[in-house]
Amino acid sequence: MTTPDALLARRRIVGIDLARFAAILGMMAAHLVRPGTGVGAIDDAAAKLIGATVSSTSATTFAVLGGFSLVLLSRSMRGRSTGRMLLSILLRGILISLLGFALEQLNGPISVVLTAYGVAMILSAPALLIPSWAVAGVVGALWLFGGAVNAGIRSGLAPLPASPGLSDVVPRFLLDLVLTGHYPSITWVAYMLTGILLARLMLSITDRHALRRLCVRMLVTGAIVYTGVTAAGRIVRMRPAWFGLPDLGERMLSSGYGAPIGTDLWMLLIPTPHSGNPADMLRTVAGACLLIGLLVLLFDVLALRGGFPLAMVRAAGAAPLTIYTAHVVVTAALQARAIQAVSAGEATWPVWYAQGLGILLLQLVGVLAIGAVLALLHRRGPLEALLGWLSGSSRRRSVQVSPAPA
Repeated sequence: MTTPDALLARRRIVGIDLARFAAILGMMAAHLVRPGTGVGAIDDAAAKLIGATVSSTSATTFAVLGGFSLVLLSRSMRGRSTGRMLLSILLRGILISLLGFALEQLNGPISVVLTAYGVAMILSAPALLIPSWAVAGVVGALWLFGGAVNAGIRSGLAPLPASPGLSDVVPRFLLDLVLTGHYPSITWVAYMLTGILLARLMLSITDRHALRRLCVRMLVTGAIVYTGVTAAGRIVRMRPAWFGLPDLGERMLSSGYGAPIGTDLWMLLIPTPHSGNPADMLRTVAGACLLIGLLVLLFDVLALRGGFPLAMVRAAGAAPLTIYTAHVVVTAALQARAIQAVSAGEATWPVWYAQGLGILLLQLVGVLAIGAVLALLHRRGPLEALLGWLSGSSRRRSVQVSPAPA
């Protein structure tokens, strides 16, 4: 995947860890600060801003970074057999999916991404063995046609029986994982494969000036495409008659929950968040490129140093599984306590510790505290270490900031 003398070949990439942190923070914000909850005017304003920006791009950026993780993992296992590498990724994917399934049983307010993430990791792993042009072809096909296939199949699904049996539930569960769920693999694999292509490109560069040019192109192009597609979507939403489209109100740009809002061609060409249609994928991949290009440029090319605060944030970003799991567990527990308090007449909804800016800031403090501990101990996150041990792919234990190349 990389040459031995590649610029980033022998060191952790600070910008990628920071991008993971930003993606998880964005998901936390989308989960905890939602529009129309009535927490307060400031919270509602923040919810609208979050809804228009990070709520639709954070999870997909996390998926693109999953492609980076696959390439970095394969690099760390260089020298081992191909079969052993693929087996390790298979085990990692299964374990992550099982963890996601367990977290879903908490019945919290969060749609857990880990089950789909693990499946997408397994399906994307063979791409590590094929040339980039072939990977790009698969990405293009999924990008152009995945949303239409998803919408068509979802529109034809019959509802489950009132008392579904195992023979009803299992096939529907598998279909949701691959095609019709909130995070369908047909979309997430495309994001991961995009991440593989970006990682190969970035990790193959041997010249600092070339890496700077690549990061600047990612940043500028990502910003232009992201803002352009976002603005176009807003114009269509506000003036659908200009384009001869029906006025669907907020439905046009509200969450598609994993699929386009319909099978009509125009429904595939508007950037409906979480829909996996071509416009949505173009917008969210552009957002991911913007973030990755910016952070790698600042912290790997320009080598900005922030002392312990940077190490703390980076250590948290290097422990995404631990941080995300803690967030889901804490949020589910607080939600259950809030519902209990409202039912007992001890509080009225909304309860501040279940949603809003206040609890987001408190959870952020908790995330940074975890990062501080990991940075001080020079250790990986506990779930990351356990996953590496169980899958036989343990990498370096330290998360120290590596010196920049000369």
